[in-house]
Amino acid sequence: MFAAFFVTICVAWAACNPPREEVVYETAEWRNGDLVLRCGYGLESRVVVERSQSIYSHVGILYRDSAADEWMVVHTVPGEEDPEYVKAEPVSRFYSLEKARNGAWLRIDCSDSIAREAVLYALDKVKSLCLFDNDYLLADSSQLYCTELVWRAYMRQGIDITSGGRQTVPSFFCKEGECIFPSDIVQSKTTLFIKPFKTKVL
Repeated sequence: MFAAFFVTICVAWAACNPPREEVVYETAEWRNGDLVLRCGYGLESRVVVERSQSIYSHVGILYRDSAADEWMVVHTVPGEEDPEYVKAEPVSRFYSLEKARNGAWLRIDCSDSIAREAVLYALDKVKSLCLFDNDYLLADSSQLYCTELVWRAYMRQGIDITSGGRQTVPSFFCKEGECIFPSDIVQSKTTLFIKPFKTKVL
């Protein structure tokens, strides 16, 4: 009886506390303007994954900070800071154990110069203290959500990295009734390649 009870407790504990996995990435072939994706642990991540049937719920744009000699990610996400500004942070923080259960590297089919210009657009949103768009409205560019940020960064260069793809969402989530999800970028004809990262169980 005790043994069965012990096994039940262990199974329940494992379900509530899955093994933590560290995202393992290589930076040697990255370029400014490449995208990185992840899936987190929060409610927003679960909603995006379930509605899009994807394994990624969040995206950011890469650039090399020469002064700090490290790769950075420009992205915007709800709930991590207050106010919720577009921010630039080290890749190691973007893929920290608390924020990421998986990850991938994606390249848009364009020249290096266009990709660099997309980064400049994103960095301008950091400097201007652009807020996260909790209403998820594409019609309003004064605030941005994560996929909207990278989409607009490339649209400014004349490239629609979603190829027009959109996801239908409930009106209580977005009054426009549709949003851009990471899967719309992954599945776009403008995606040159996507390479999932390996994970290491700790």
